[in-house]
Amino acid sequence: MSEISINGVDWLYGEVIFNYTTLLETGEITDPYVRDNSDPNQLFAIDVLVDADNTTTRITNVKPANNNIKQIPIIGENVLLFRADNHESNEIKSRLQWYYLPPIGIQSNINNNILGSISGENFIKDKLIPDVSVPPLQPYRGDILIEGRWGNSIRFGSTVDFKNNYSEPGKWRGNNIGDPILVLSNGRKYKEDKDFVTEDINTDQSSLYLTSTQKLPLVLGNKDQPNSLTGCVTTSGNETNYVGSQLLGVSDRVILKARKDLAVIDSPLGIILNSTGAIKLGSEEASESMVHGEVLLEVLQSIINQLNTMVQCGSSTGTFINLSYVNKAQKQLQDLLSSKYKMEFKPNK
Repeated sequence: MSEISINGVDWLYGEVIFNYTTLLETGEITDPYVRDNSDPNQLFAIDVLVDADNTTTRITNVKPANNNIKQIPIIGENVLLFRADNHESNEIKSRLQWYYLPPIGIQSNINNNILGSISGENFIKDKLIPDVSVPPLQPYRGDILIEGRWGNSIRFGSTVDFKNNYSEPGKWRGNNIGDPILVLSNGRKYKEDKDFVTEDINTDQSSLYLTSTQKLPLVLGNKDQPNSLTGCVTTSGNETNYVGSQLLGVSDRVILKARKDLAVIDSPLGIILNSTGAIKLGSEEASESMVHGEVLLEVLQSIINQLNTMVQCGSSTGTFINLSYVNKAQKQLQDLLSSKYKMEFKPNK
């Protein structure tokens, strides 16, 4: 492909290769993923092999066109290059530099789009890129998708009508077409032959959902021990039927850490710690059992009732001379139970 000039800007098409110039001069390969003592103005630069006018040319130190959103091509992928001012340019003199755009999706692959048709050196591939099949994410009308090479993605989507329109319908539902939803997903089940996949809040390795009005088929607990919300606190439905805005995060482990100040969970309605296993307060080694308030109340009330009972000694009966402490305890029992903090009754069997 010959060099093309459009509105004064030169364009080329080429294949990403090793940095041979540095290899011949120093015996080392410049790695765009390593920050060494090389020119700090050449960060993330690659070398590209181009075939212009039947002449194969190596263009060295090609820089990314955008440093804020990085997609460094892997060896063997193909890119478009354009020439523009470099860091040494000024109002008097223009110094030109080649820049690359994101790799071209020749193979329609998510993981890599290696072709190697220009250099013929198909054996020169980046061995650090595993040869895995990553299926593409199902797009829905109006979506903006950002997909990584390894089955991780961000979807800026919405409520859509999934009926008969898509190869793989989404897992969320809603009544208002166009209501926004944001899905960050990491690690999905693979499919063969580049079949579409979609996010699944119950089976993806980890995910984060920001909804507006959508329902999600989230299952609390696990398959063997479901632990769904029952609606005792909220009338908005359980975790599957709720239709308001939600922030839902799911993974095998969740850790939230405040490094310097409070860790706050705030709700005007209620806070539920939901687990089919143990709940520990203070540390993982916590071993002191929490007290069931209603049981304690019943025990203490029985003791007070016993102290107020007539005592018989021989032929005489009576009560304790001083019952002020008993009467005080009786009044304090009214404040024993909290109307705000509740726990599930789990007797020690």
